[in-house]
Amino acid sequence: MAEQKLLTVAEAAERLSVSAATVKNWIRLGKLQPEADGVHFAPDYIEELCQALQNGTDSRLKSRRNKKTVTGRLPYKSYIRHEGNKSAVAQLLSDIGTVSDTELRLILAHAATQLYEQRPAQNDAVFASLVRNLRGEAETALPEAARMLRLTFVPGEDTLGFLYLSLRSLSDRKQKGAYYTPADTVNRLLDCLQADTDFSGKTFMDPCCGTGNFLIGLRRRYVSTAQLYGADIDEISVLLTRINLFLLDSSVTYGFLKEHIICCNTLRHAFDRQYSVVLGNPPWGYSFSKEETDYCLKHFSTARKKGTESFDLFIEKGLSVLEEDGYLAYVLPEALFGVASHRQARQLLAEQTSFRFVSYLGNAFGGVQCPAIIPGLKKDGKGSTKGCRVWERGRTFTISTERPLTADAFSFRSDDAEYGCIKAVNHVPGARFLAGNADFALGIVTGNNKEHLKPLQEEGCEPVLKGNDIFRFGTREASNYIHFTPEAFQQAAPTALYRADEKLLYRFVCDTPVFAYDNRQTLTLNSANILIPHLGGLHIKYILAILNSSVAAFYLDKTFHSVKMLRAHIEALPIPPATDKQQAEIIALVDRLIDGGDDKQSVYKELDEKTAALYGLTDEQQAVIRAALQNKKVFLA
Repeated sequence: MAEQKLLTVAEAAERLSVSAATVKNWIRLGKLQPEADGVHFAPDYIEELCQALQNGTDSRLKSRRNKKTVTGRLPYKSYIRHEGNKSAVAQLLSDIGTVSDTELRLILAHAATQLYEQRPAQNDAVFASLVRNLRGEAETALPEAARMLRLTFVPGEDTLGFLYLSLRSLSDRKQKGAYYTPADTVNRLLDCLQADTDFSGKTFMDPCCGTGNFLIGLRRRYVSTAQLYGADIDEISVLLTRINLFLLDSSVTYGFLKEHIICCNTLRHAFDRQYSVVLGNPPWGYSFSKEETDYCLKHFSTARKKGTESFDLFIEKGLSVLEEDGYLAYVLPEALFGVASHRQARQLLAEQTSFRFVSYLGNAFGGVQCPAIIPGLKKDGKGSTKGCRVWERGRTFTISTERPLTADAFSFRSDDAEYGCIKAVNHVPGARFLAGNADFALGIVTGNNKEHLKPLQEEGCEPVLKGNDIFRFGTREASNYIHFTPEAFQQAAPTALYRADEKLLYRFVCDTPVFAYDNRQTLTLNSANILIPHLGGLHIKYILAILNSSVAAFYLDKTFHSVKMLRAHIEALPIPPATDKQQAEIIALVDRLIDGGDDKQSVYKELDEKTAALYGLTDEQQAVIRAALQNKKVFLA
């Protein structure tokens, strides 16, 4: 037998769906065992590990933050509403063991037949063809546990899709970047779209239709089946979509369904027509192979050599098959609007479309901490924002003026009054920026906190702060101690930055800026990062006051709305100029807050008013900012 070619770290990382840096860290922590050279792996070893992780028999890596390989089969409860069907599927999952592909098809065919028999209109010949395709050539008997399954046909609900996604491996679903869209999110998209355009006579394409829940929603809104088209790379999903549409319209032929709902790789398929509306929920975070990445680089402007994002490609593909003045409406991660890696996708949208609506959904998918949005875009090449309707945090407003769309970032969270405040901040005369004028450093990444952190101060240890030890202007006493041995850590900044005479510390994970002053050369973990400004003529404590101000909190929230305090966001904040006298007054208040005292709330209020005045904000604008931040914590020590 020929000897197997060993896998490199990069190849092992690709198969495990993690980064090469993560693989290296796992080697160091003993969670992965390389060959004798320490940098290669036997293919069988990695393959066995992949299988063990997917079926849950190996728990060594379960604590990691990588979300692509999570195990288990859980009903996606928000996908449908019918409680009886939820209970029936949950009971099946508890009764059945592992399910082969053949058994999966048989169970789905059995369920489809149940639903079909509850329909008043029948067309046995078409249904028989659809179910035959789903069953395939299976000779295996239906699993005994599935014989007890009892489902109710609910027009407008994708019961078959719910059963399918519940039976499929959760890890398989995440590897492919597929997250089936809850019914409420489907309805939100269709509501927004229908409020802006008439559905009559339009053609609708879902290029990643899954089991057809968006097409079902359109059919329930009296859109003719003849207007509906869909595509998906997953064969079973396509077969279920055809059955779902047939259950709602038994007048359609088998040939019609095969023509309108096709199984293909949407990104590679050459569609022979354009559509009035492209909608759906494209894959997020699909893991591309090297061959797939090479193809995308040749055919998509949004592709990247490293980290190509699948939803960016679907935006580009969707625009390419969309008619002029047609609508694109996708469920997408909010990261599209602000993260640097999606700049090219934003460039396409700014050049080719106008925004007609934006709905901010928050965390729309169960178990996935990733805020979602629904942008509604008209392909008209105008780059317009005027008239765009926005749903956000329980409020609705319409943008009444044109706002410039640049590829740097999109933000639609501000109503007209709030946007006026942002414009005022952006146009403060003589503003300075930390971009290129500051040192930023990550707190220590130990690689193993359990090993390195001590609850009590031992000989040779010193305090180390976490993010939740950082408050505005000051810190609380550390509850952890560490031996400062940079060579033993997974990652550490240059020692000189930790030991700077003066520096600012800030919470990395926080939805509002929280900066503290440090002149004690204190160490921090990576949840508390470091900023050392170098803006000539502006004192570090003055800059601290600006970063901790309500203006900064408002500006960063409305411009970026991130739960992480990213360097690029901090660098984008305009810092107003100030005379020596103005700075001295502000520094005196900062010192009072650093020193502490019972009147810190009133001191902060006085300081906040002074910083707002430096931005030239009117009383009305300051009131707008206060109202926008009323639910935000102040984080005073």
